Amino acid sequence: MVGTLILAASLIFVFWKRGDICSSIAKLIYSRGKSEIWKKWFKVADKLGGMSFQNKVLYAYLLLKDGELDEANKKFALLSMERLTEAQRLTLKSSYALVFWKRGDVEAAIEMLEEVAEKAPATAVYGSLGYMYAYNGNLSKALEFNQKAYDYNDTDAIIVDNLAFTYYKRGEYEKAKEYYEKLMELNPTFPEAYYGYGRLLVEMGETQKGLEMVRKALSANYSFLSMVDRQEINDYLSSFEENQFE
Repeated sequence: MVGTLILAASLIFVFWKRGDICSSIAKLIYSRGKSEIWKKWFKVADKLGGMSFQNKVLYAYLLLKDGELDEANKKFALLSMERLTEAQRLTLKSSYALVFWKRGDVEAAIEMLEEVAEKAPATAVYGSLGYMYAYNGNLSKALEFNQKAYDYNDTDAIIVDNLAFTYYKRGEYEKAKEYYEKLMELNPTFPEAYYGYGRLLVEMGETQKGLEMVRKALSANYSFLSMVDRQEINDYLSSFEENQFE
């Protein structure tokens, strides 16, 4: 009798958590770099139902990161129509803003992230918003915000990169170099870090080391959310090499 009850309870638990169980498998596969397979498991989880809010947000975010902009937008939009707590609404907005950014509506993305940064500050939010400020041209605002972000978390590679890049764009090369050197100590995995540092060094006259950094950017991790791609970096290297023979 006890065994039957335990079995029944186990089956009920599995049924109730079916979506999250499949999501866990999807996340494990994703961590191993098997793209199409993780998508299949998330699709199964989505069809079965029972996915937690966090897994739904993660699924949409990973689709976006993989370049499936329309599908990610659909998932985020559907999720925004559910009954959410205030904390969930802000969590959703912090990721959904990236869809607006990739669609070219940077102002809307910034507005969304500003609300999240004010009400629920977190390292990821500081990183995303600081990134947009820095690349959107408002360098005074970018500097103020990215200094604040650095004070919040000075060991996050994206935050340090945002601050270094902001100083670079402002023409404050020595300050930029100071923070890029701190960034290198964190062993960043994204291309912007090495590409930005490399260009700075070239412009400061440290050409050989600069080009080594730019080439290192080619072997970094790229995604749909990367600000640069391998083609841009190869074009930079090619144009530089062509100028050497002029």
